[in-house]
Amino acid sequence: MGFGGNTSCVEVRTESNQILIFDGGTGIRLLGKQLEKEFGNQPIRGHILFSHFHLDHIQGIPFFRPLYNPNNHFTFYFAGRRDANLVMDALAGIIADPYFPVDMSKLPCSREYIDLTEGTFDVADTKVLVLPLQHPQGCVGYRIVQNGKTITYCTDVELGTEWSDRNVQTLARDTDMFIVDSQYTPEELPEHEGWGHSSWKQAIEIGIQAGAKKIALYHHDPYHEDSTVEEILQRAMKLHPNVVAAREGLEVTI
Repeated sequence: MGFGGNTSCVEVRTESNQILIFDGGTGIRLLGKQLEKEFGNQPIRGHILFSHFHLDHIQGIPFFRPLYNPNNHFTFYFAGRRDANLVMDALAGIIADPYFPVDMSKLPCSREYIDLTEGTFDVADTKVLVLPLQHPQGCVGYRIVQNGKTITYCTDVELGTEWSDRNVQTLARDTDMFIVDSQYTPEELPEHEGWGHSSWKQAIEIGIQAGAKKIALYHHDPYHEDSTVEEILQRAMKLHPNVVAAREGLEVTI
């Protein structure tokens, strides 16, 4: 109840007030309410970038209320698979019978779907580097750069694979904010080999190697109580001087 029970969703607001949203887990429902309150009758334009399409990263999309306003416009992005219709098909698969009463084609807002390949792209007023990560069925990490400031988003990665670790270090090199998978404790990790997630200690270690200035422990295990997350945070702070545990509503200015 303290750190929050919603699944993955992070908003990045640029200096020119562009809206970038990373993943559409259940947290996007509350973000939608906040955006409607902020913009009132003004149109909302946003960019939604997915790390992958596992259910906990898309299940909030049907409940993101700004999609139901014809004045709004959203661009959906994903990288990692060579399928021009992947983004649209994945979302349409859950906003449809028998899972949801409204078909995605009936959503009133205007939409675009963009499949990214590995590399660097212009998104809104930022430069975004996209690289694949080790995770079942695939996942990507993002490095977002604007005016010399950098945010790295590496949720859902199983650290310990050479090629993937190299990509994580590239994405996180000297970053101002490193948002990273830290689901397990080191003691829990051996029982979850192949599940696609990492321990908080691995997350701190690779953040130190990359020179990350601030590390946000992310993707908490749903079986961990607040007391467990707090204990993990205290242990992590002994290894890196600037660590936070991601929590509902946390705001960081870079």
